[in-house]
Amino acid sequence: MSDAIKNTRHIYDLVELCACKGVRHAVLCPGSRCAPLLIGFGKHAQIKSLSVTDERSAGFIGLGLAQQTNAPVVLVCTSGTAGQNFAPAVTEAFYQNTALIVLTADRPAEWIDQWDGQTIHQQTLYGDHLRARLDFQAGMDAMRQAETVLDRAILPVAGPVHLNIPIHKPFYPQGLDEVRFPALDAAPPSRPAEEIPESDWAALEAILQTAERVLIVAGQQQPDEKLLSLIARLDLPLLGDVTSNIHPHAEAIQSAALFFDSNDGSLQPDFLITIGRSVISEDLKQHFRRHKPMHHWHIGKGMVGNPFQSLSQIVPAGPCGFFQAWLERGLKLREQRAWQGQLKQRDRQLRTHLSNALQCDSLNQFVAIKMILDALPACKNALHLGNSMPVRVANMVGLDRPEPEVWSNRGTCGIEGALSTAVGHALAQPGQLHTLIIGDLAFFYDRNGLWLNQALPANLKIIVMNNRGGGIFRLLPGPSDQSELFDLFATPHQRSVELAASEFSLNYFRADSLPELKNILPSFLALPKSAVLEIPICTNEDERMFYRIKQRPKNELETD
Repeated sequence: MSDAIKNTRHIYDLVELCACKGVRHAVLCPGSRCAPLLIGFGKHAQIKSLSVTDERSAGFIGLGLAQQTNAPVVLVCTSGTAGQNFAPAVTEAFYQNTALIVLTADRPAEWIDQWDGQTIHQQTLYGDHLRARLDFQAGMDAMRQAETVLDRAILPVAGPVHLNIPIHKPFYPQGLDEVRFPALDAAPPSRPAEEIPESDWAALEAILQTAERVLIVAGQQQPDEKLLSLIARLDLPLLGDVTSNIHPHAEAIQSAALFFDSNDGSLQPDFLITIGRSVISEDLKQHFRRHKPMHHWHIGKGMVGNPFQSLSQIVPAGPCGFFQAWLERGLKLREQRAWQGQLKQRDRQLRTHLSNALQCDSLNQFVAIKMILDALPACKNALHLGNSMPVRVANMVGLDRPEPEVWSNRGTCGIEGALSTAVGHALAQPGQLHTLIIGDLAFFYDRNGLWLNQALPANLKIIVMNNRGGGIFRLLPGPSDQSELFDLFATPHQRSVELAASEFSLNYFRADSLPELKNILPSFLALPKSAVLEIPICTNEDERMFYRIKQRPKNELETD
């Protein structure tokens, strides 16, 4: 056995352990100190390796792969500042409960702070945004400790873990035939059965005896047909943002961005049940902060936020298990017809208002995005929404069809990584259309997401809303009032997406009017190649449509 293999045997053992824990994709960033990791994952028969040069993009591509496959994904990089570039994706994974296994190669500890190249303090790169961390070094207990950390990426709630790996020279094997993987007695951790305390059921039954206005509000969550089916069987009203993936539910209320008015408490529930994670709509948050329900329960595991400042009970169980047990116990609701009639009337009222408001001939993001959503195919597909304007606009205009599953980096709401995340999703599911709607700044900021060391996925379609800067700042009262300093917020530019499309061999389309967009969309979405569609947007037209939609009709309540 060569000295290199003696120094790195534990690393190849770790690669095999990752495979035993269900890892089937590894995103590898080039480097030298990480050579044993690159070789190990590159050679492993069960793990598909993807080489990405830019670590920040690589992190988000790994995030997309993990979300779409619902399995842990490994990220690998060399020592020094390389690992710091994973931080945005690691943070997003933490707040989106996504399993990333981050493996950073490191120099031996004795060389830290000795002016040695690519040598920094790496053990705590990601702060508190981890489920677990470990300084992984050869030793009798190394694999047991590593297995404990890898299990934390999956249970009790998925999330990122970090193994920092000091590697001593020599670490290049004399030949790849020297690299072998052990037979390990390891497997993905088994999920324990959920048990909701009897005290919670007794408390729920007591609330249901008096509650006449029960409402479920869904935050961001992955598509879940079983969950929607259970809620439908309970006949409980369900409301959520576009990122809550409740649109396949026939009775779901999707006008969350317009539904509530913080000055109007007439639609205040007395029992609010929340599921999922964060919500987009500021009006929704302000309404419940001002008009607090008598009872507010959150159903979910892991970290639970309290954005409405009204939380009274946390049930640490999956929503499916909770609602299934509710049905099995036969818990009865008080009469809800008057309340449900009010909600349905308000929903119909807002749908009519939106339909009328969007009758417009001028090109703006609201009408354009609604046209794109309506043009998505009538088969399973994925819709990715960039932060800032695209996700907010889609949330306002609504999604009236059940097929698309919706994804967006709303864990931290940063503009970085939206393109790379969509690339990861598309790579994980090559047989399905993935459509990304993204703003110009977010596209240019993350253009290295297109810099793969392989061909781009042919099933990815990118639509760039180019308003030549941060157009959302024109709609915010603070930045828009800063007169000659406004450009510091909006960062205006004259760049076109066409050059980037050419650089990365993307098929390029452009629509300068609504008729052009309507004509282009069918062929663009059906193209069997990766492509980008640029839509130049006038911010003045966006501003006019925004205020037109926000002038929602007066809430006129009716009962059935």
